[in-house]
Amino acid sequence: MGVKKFLLKNFVRGDEAFHLARVTIHSRHDLSLHKHDFAEIFWVESGNGTHLINGCKVMLEPGHLVMVRPDDQHTFTSAKGGITLMNLAFSLDTLQHLRSRYFAGSDTFFWTRDIVPYQTLMAVSSIRRISQRAEEVLQNRKSSFYLDHLLLFIFRLLFDNDPLSVDQKIPAWLNQAIKGFSTPFLFKQGVRGFANLAERNIDHVNRTVQRTLHKTLTDLVTELRMNFATKQLSITNAPIKTICNDCGFTNLGHFYKTFKQLYQQTPSAYRKSSQTIV
Repeated sequence: MGVKKFLLKNFVRGDEAFHLARVTIHSRHDLSLHKHDFAEIFWVESGNGTHLINGCKVMLEPGHLVMVRPDDQHTFTSAKGGITLMNLAFSLDTLQHLRSRYFAGSDTFFWTRDIVPYQTLMAVSSIRRISQRAEEVLQNRKSSFYLDHLLLFIFRLLFDNDPLSVDQKIPAWLNQAIKGFSTPFLFKQGVRGFANLAERNIDHVNRTVQRTLHKTLTDLVTELRMNFATKQLSITNAPIKTICNDCGFTNLGHFYKTFKQLYQQTPSAYRKSSQTIV
C-alpha cells in the first residue's frame, strides 16, 4: 500500500490559514502512514506511544513537541489507554515566511537535515501553556494573525526553555526548572522544590544535573539562591537578613559563608561595590 499524502486544503476552508485540533490515538490503525503538503507541529498532552517517522521508532510521552516536515512519512502507535496530542498544520508559505524573517540559515527546527525531525521534551507545565494558548486561538478566526501569534508563542517557549540544549545534552525540562527556580517560596523548599518544579523525582533530577552540568542538585540550588541574592543586593536596599531568609537560609552565618565561598567577598561588600556609581 502506498503512502498517503494529506493536503491542507482538505482540512481548512478558503479563508483559514491553519488547522488546529486535539486528537486521541488508540492504535496505529487510527491514522495510516502518510506525508503532507504542509508543515505540522504536534505536542503530547497525555498518554504514551510511538512516533513511526521515516522508518524510525521514537517514543512519545507527555511533554514531547515535534515539528514534522512536509516530506516526512509518519504515523503513530499508542500504549494502552491511547495518546492525546494537539496538532497545528499550516502552509509552506508560512513556513518560508518564518525562515526568512526569523531563522535565515537555520539548520534546526523544521530545517534540520536529520532523518528524524526536530523533537524536544518540555516540562508538562509548558505543554499546558501551549495547549491553553491554542484553545484561546481557536476562539477566534483561523487567520494568519492568530497563526503567527501561536507560532511565535511556541518558539518563544522553546528559546526560553532550551537555550542550553542545542546539542540536546541538557533536557528542556531541566532548563525550564533552572529558569523557574527563582522565588523565595521555591528557595525555602530547597532541592525538593526544584524537583517538584521539574516534575521529576529528586534522584532522577540529581542524576541528570550531575550528568549534564557536572555538579550536584544541591550545588545547583545553592548557586541559584546566591544568584538571586546578588540581584537583590544590587538593585534593592532590602536588609541582608531579609535577603538571607528569602534565599531559603535559616542561619545568617551560613548565608555569609556560602556567599563568600562563591563570590570571594561578603554580601555587604558586594552590595557596596555593585551600587557604587562610577
